[in-house]
Amino acid sequence: MELDIAIQERETTHYIGIPVSARFSEFGAPGGPNEAVPRVYQWLAEHQIAPLGGPLYVYRHIGTADEPVDLTVAVPVAGPMQPSNGLVLGSLPPGTYVVGRHVGAPDGIAVAQAKVNTWADSRGIRFDVLRDENGDLWTGHAEHFLSDPTEVPDTSKWVTELLFKTA
Repeated sequence: MELDIAIQERETTHYIGIPVSARFSEFGAPGGPNEAVPRVYQWLAEHQIAPLGGPLYVYRHIGTADEPVDLTVAVPVAGPMQPSNGLVLGSLPPGTYVVGRHVGAPDGIAVAQAKVNTWADSRGIRFDVLRDENGDLWTGHAEHFLSDPTEVPDTSKWVTELLFKTA
């Protein structure tokens, strides 16, 4: 696994997606969040809307390890539009983000996220998150999958951006 961490200023990232709740262990299971990705791309194709990159998993609420997380499985788009068929429009807000660029299989993302958190903590950087007894409520936290599996079949070479908006 390779991980590069940087601070970046980012513009608003609009997306179309499907809100879901699932445990992390269910992401790749039948009916899990990963199965929503083709549905979003299909809707975009049917409406002749060009995606602006790979899938974007936007986290809203993360509780304990055995609780479901609330997220939107999405695809970035150029601007606001009216989705249908259960899809929603959303956006990551503009601002300063800590961005971890993870190169490796998706099963290494949890370790990479922990390293990004440690890196930020060691520099006194706070994330835009409300933490309480129910877990973490995020303003701008996402995973952006940059590699196309049809073009890069070796998962050890997949590139994923781990995005954390700062407070």
